Amino acid sequence: MGTWGIESFHDDIAVDWLEDLFDSDPIAFFRQCLDLTGHDYLGHIACIGVVCTAEMIHGVLSEPRAGLPEAAVQWLKVNQDLNVKPFVYEAIIGLGRVIGPESEMFEMWQDSENQLDAWQTHLRELVQRLEVVAAETS
Repeated sequence: MGTWGIESFHDDIAVDWLEDLFDSDPIAFFRQCLDLTGHDYLGHIACIGVVCTAEMIHGVLSEPRAGLPEAAVQWLKVNQDLNVKPFVYEAIIGLGRVIGPESEMFEMWQDSENQLDAWQTHLRELVQRLEVVAAETS
C-alpha cells in the first residue's frame, strides 16, 4: 500500500478511488462509500471511501480543500450542482469512525513516526468544515 502523506489523496488507493468516482454515478458511489452498516472495524479501503467521499462532498458544497488532485478539482467544477447535502452528516459520522481506534487507518498512522496527530488534525479540520457547511445549508 502506498501512502506518502497525511492528506486525503496521498494514497494509491485514494487515487484509484478517484478514478472509480469518474466512472460511477456519484450519488450511488457516495452512498456506498458512506454505508458502514455492519462494519465494527473499518478496513483501509472503507476508510479511504469515507475520507475521499467527505472531501468531495465538502468540495461540492463549499470549495475544494488545498491539496486535492487537479482531477478532483476539475470533477468538482463539473459537478458543483450535485445534491450531496443528504450525505453531510453520514460523512461527519464516518470520519469520526476513521479517526478512532477501530480503523485500519488509525492503526497505520499510530504506527508511523509522529504522524498520528497531524493526520487526525487534517481530518478533524474536514469534520469542522463539514459541520459549518451543514449549519449553513440546513
